[in-house]
Amino acid sequence: MMSQTSKNISLPIISVAVASTVAILYQRARRRKRSKLQSNNYESLIGETPLVHLEKLSSLLGEGKNIYVKMESMNPGGTGKDRAALFMLRDAEKRGLLPPPLSKACKDGEDLQKTKSQPFKGGNKNADDDPILSTIDIAVQRSKTGGIVVEGTSGSTGISLATLAAQRGHSTIIVMPDDQAKEKQTILRCLGAVLHVVPTAAISNPNQYVNVARKIAEEINRRYAEDPNSCVKASFMNQFENEANYNAHITTTGPEIWRQTDHKVDAFCMSSGTGGTISGVGRYLKDRCHRHGRDCKIVLIDPPGSALLNKVKFNIAYASEQKERGLRRHRYDTIAEGIGLDRITHNFALGTDNAVLDDAIRVSDQEAVDMAHWLLKEEGLFVGSSSAMNVFGSVKVATESMGPGSCVVTVVCDGGQRHLTRFWNRDFVKEWGLEWPEDNVDKWMSRLPACLDRRYEKV
Repeated sequence: MMSQTSKNISLPIISVAVASTVAILYQRARRRKRSKLQSNNYESLIGETPLVHLEKLSSLLGEGKNIYVKMESMNPGGTGKDRAALFMLRDAEKRGLLPPPLSKACKDGEDLQKTKSQPFKGGNKNADDDPILSTIDIAVQRSKTGGIVVEGTSGSTGISLATLAAQRGHSTIIVMPDDQAKEKQTILRCLGAVLHVVPTAAISNPNQYVNVARKIAEEINRRYAEDPNSCVKASFMNQFENEANYNAHITTTGPEIWRQTDHKVDAFCMSSGTGGTISGVGRYLKDRCHRHGRDCKIVLIDPPGSALLNKVKFNIAYASEQKERGLRRHRYDTIAEGIGLDRITHNFALGTDNAVLDDAIRVSDQEAVDMAHWLLKEEGLFVGSSSAMNVFGSVKVATESMGPGSCVVTVVCDGGQRHLTRFWNRDFVKEWGLEWPEDNVDKWMSRLPACLDRRYEKV
């Protein structure tokens, strides 16, 4: 038995030991925080985005059901595309498709300066008369490494690539369809990207934006491969087919969601652009749940006109809108930007061919508009078109196929700030044939799931 004297001696020692341990842990935490604060580059800010509980929405669902949103809009580029952009750039540099970041691959910069002094010429064409050749010439002049990042994108991936590439010393050529919000074009130009806008077209058209981007990269490499003194290299990122996109999400986004839900996610629901996020996150969550003897349902949220829903449900990539002559858009007929496709990309196939995606549901443009306005009023979230579709789809999944106490996770892809001229523009929405929610509150509320019906005064 311990004597009273031993007790009197032991207690201070134990107290000091506990205090010392706490102090060490505190100092370590401070060092980590200080280190994080001192990291001042764009790359260090990517990832570890918050998982936000939609409290009002969840309470209205009842039965202890909860919906969480992964706030990918809080990445430094305002979108989860930062993750894919970083992984694709690193992969291209590792494989020698781009020079190392801010390298001296061109000895003392002399060879690069010589290259810059010689305007790009393609055969007998004059760069002044050909916008593509002019685009290439400007990009060569802007590159500090000789590296030129080329991508076809609806905007968000281009914004991420432009920022990361600039930090690394590469220049960027972004090819964009002309049916995207003008805000994205403005942002890209401010970031120093060389922007090439083309008419919207199907992937079978050689002038479709992805095909044009590929052609530009090939033309650069063909031209400068003929010059033994040139260190110019162009890399077509090819986000739809590039598996580095998928790897970004199975490596970072999936593990973050698993940890943030305390290993209790029952369903993950979101739309698909390239397919990298839903396939990568879905694969990770399914594998983790399986190890714990549970299941995680992965559900695609698809916009009107997209062929992806039928691929998931019936293994046929086809949408009825494709046979109609009245398509507003060549790819699909929706107000949403950056999601839905008429083809199966490699990254999406990683989800369908490996039994990752369990189901798919359609969300209409009107439902997306209605949900976006409800989220702003009730949850204070100002979201873009794909994010609104994600949340509406998650409500359907939670109410129709999830049991009591379930945890459903979706993604806020970007904020409404990038959609002011389209999705958040009353005139544009009405011209599209949709109703502006606040114009008729009763009709707005009646279109939402019954549990979300809250009446407001017209604003």
